Amino acid sequence: MGVGATMQSLAEILSSDSGSLVLGLAALVAMAAPFVDRYFIRRRRLAFRVLYNSKIGLSPIDLHDGENGSAQADPQLERTARLLSRMSVVVIRVRNTGGFDIAPEDFEIPLSFTFGSRIVWDARVSDATDDGLRQHVRDGLEFFTRETPQRPVEGAKLARVRAWLPKRFAETPAPEAPEWHGVRFARLSLKRKEKFKLVVVLRESDGHDGEISKEIEHHARLAAGRIKDDRKQRRVTWPVVTTAVGVLLTGALLATLLVSWSRPSGETALCATGKLSVEGSSAFVPIIDLVAAEYHAQCDGAAVTTRATGSVTGVRALAPVDAAGKNALAVLSDGRSGEAGADLEAKAVAVIVYTLVVNRAAGVDRLTTQQVKDIFSGRVRNWDQIRPGPSVPIGIVGRGQESGTRKTFEQKVLGGAEDRLTSDSCRKPERDPSAATTRCERGTTAEVLTEVSAVPGAIGYADVPAAKTAAARDQQLGVVQLDGHYPDVTTVGAGYRFWTVEYLYTKGVPDNGSVLKGFLDYLASPTARAELQDAGYTPCVAKDGLLDPLCTRPDI
Repeated sequence: MGVGATMQSLAEILSSDSGSLVLGLAALVAMAAPFVDRYFIRRRRLAFRVLYNSKIGLSPIDLHDGENGSAQADPQLERTARLLSRMSVVVIRVRNTGGFDIAPEDFEIPLSFTFGSRIVWDARVSDATDDGLRQHVRDGLEFFTRETPQRPVEGAKLARVRAWLPKRFAETPAPEAPEWHGVRFARLSLKRKEKFKLVVVLRESDGHDGEISKEIEHHARLAAGRIKDDRKQRRVTWPVVTTAVGVLLTGALLATLLVSWSRPSGETALCATGKLSVEGSSAFVPIIDLVAAEYHAQCDGAAVTTRATGSVTGVRALAPVDAAGKNALAVLSDGRSGEAGADLEAKAVAVIVYTLVVNRAAGVDRLTTQQVKDIFSGRVRNWDQIRPGPSVPIGIVGRGQESGTRKTFEQKVLGGAEDRLTSDSCRKPERDPSAATTRCERGTTAEVLTEVSAVPGAIGYADVPAAKTAAARDQQLGVVQLDGHYPDVTTVGAGYRFWTVEYLYTKGVPDNGSVLKGFLDYLASPTARAELQDAGYTPCVAKDGLLDPLCTRPDI
């Protein structure tokens, strides 16, 4: 089935009552998902953003005075300059972005920050929502070392770290202070929308050369919540996507509801009691049989039977029917029938696309129209005349003169009549050993496909849905491109020629209240159109009640 037909089928399904229900539920789920996640699954949300991460701004100075470097800088100033050149400042904003307060017991792992190889010199809390929050965060601020990350360091010990700076400049160095590699917020609690900033002064570790490093990592786990880094927040997040999908689905639902409300009220099947026989095209009878079964399911008093007799035979059988029996018979014809008189009414049902099929031993999957003409005329009798490879004789499997498929093939592809019947076995011309072609005939589409699959090198033709179904289950059968076009309704506009319109002929206009009238109306219903599309045919009657442009062409 082509892409266009698939989309039409999908639209039909969605416009049905069950389709609208599914569409509505999908829209509701998509739009509700972010709210469920935010308020029921991950209710608590903590976000942080690194606002500043750079060196303090001082760099080593030129430690001499004068052009010749005769005057040296003060040694203490030299040490200070070198120390400050290795220091940096990080500012991190922390805030509660969720709809619920966050308590200390909500943290399965307390929020902490580490800074790679940099060592924490000092840390401050600023720009808190209020003084109470600032004091609360300061009281719970802890330092930890790389070796013992779980060992808390009380806030009072900050004084010892801050006292380290002056002692670093003294002639007698102070005892070495611990090297803190991270800060932790113990017992942190934040009400909704509360926030604060953490200012951390850092220095590079001893032995570090080069530029100031910028590495920052966070560690935390919040029960029934999430912690996110605003810097890594994607512009297109899944809540945005699901909400957008929900809006689109809601729009689609409204559109389908508006279309359904604008439909005529008489779309339910017009049921009647009686019998109807639908005969004719062996290519189209199988799908009509499925539609008839659906119609019978809605109208159990209507008995509709089908019989594949061929398009020409079917139309001939309808011609002598009198007024008393006109409501009991309808016939299918591949294309308009030359046998139809003025008293027969034709109703366009669907676009039917055909394809050439070959036995895989042929070794081809595409042919030109001229090559097909050469094969069916006998000018080409072996596949090695078309492609390089082994010699494989060509056997032609055609249809009888009652076939509408044959008529379409002769008109659209050959531009003339097929050669005469020369074979019964399809393997050699036993009817006429001197014949230019080995050509047999089979009565139905299914028989043609079976024979092509069984005879090495055979070629035939069939409607696309039947050919694709047969090729899917039979590895010996292949579908052939014609003039570079894949056989599909979507390639008709590009020049694919092997197609026609399926017509349903009746003897005059059916009587109101008859099974025939009800069945004809049912063929234009959404259920029947969806059935046709599922089978690979494009319905002639579109959803808006207008005919598909392909079904209005005067040459079909």
